Amino acid sequence: MKRMIVLLWTLALCHGGFAKPTANDVTVALAAITDSTICAVAAFLNTPSLELPGSEVHFRDQESLPYALTFSNSDIGTYLPVFLKTKEGNGTNFFASLLQSAKGPLNDIALQYLTVHDWQVGHAILTGAAVTYFGEGVTLNSMMSSVIMNGGFSPIAVAADVTVSGKRVSESVRVEGIFLIQTDEDGYFEVKPLELKINGETRGV
Repeated sequence: MKRMIVLLWTLALCHGGFAKPTANDVTVALAAITDSTICAVAAFLNTPSLELPGSEVHFRDQESLPYALTFSNSDIGTYLPVFLKTKEGNGTNFFASLLQSAKGPLNDIALQYLTVHDWQVGHAILTGAAVTYFGEGVTLNSMMSSVIMNGGFSPIAVAADVTVSGKRVSESVRVEGIFLIQTDEDGYFEVKPLELKINGETRGV
């Protein structure tokens, strides 16, 4: 009987050790990290800054842009109501739209990502951190001006170590990597992974 228990325990450990996330799990995890990072930047750029549940930005002394984002059981499904509130009572005329753009230049982008991927409460919960690099000499004012005047900004490098769990993944997925958030020639946002590890395994990019 003891030998049987030991054998079953060994098999359970082996199965857990070799369990790998599915391709869909990886896709969902990358989308969750991408969307949450863009939402965090959009929330920070809003005037006044928005607070996303379980997400926090961190600053160094005398710097106007955050050097890191942290996620603590942050449910991406709770972000949408935060951004929708910025639309309340703004009307649909040109001047109202212009004012809204000045107050939150990336809010529409965040709303687009959240609605296209249809994130609901419990779908994806993030825990971990992402270190951001906005570029040499970039300030909050210069970034805001670039977004409002040019519809985009200089590429942002993000080094992330974030674990995603929730209803949309069959098991927790730990993503370690370096990503580049940028706008393409047509003004659309894109996120390019430069280095990537999934649950400790290096993946090609």
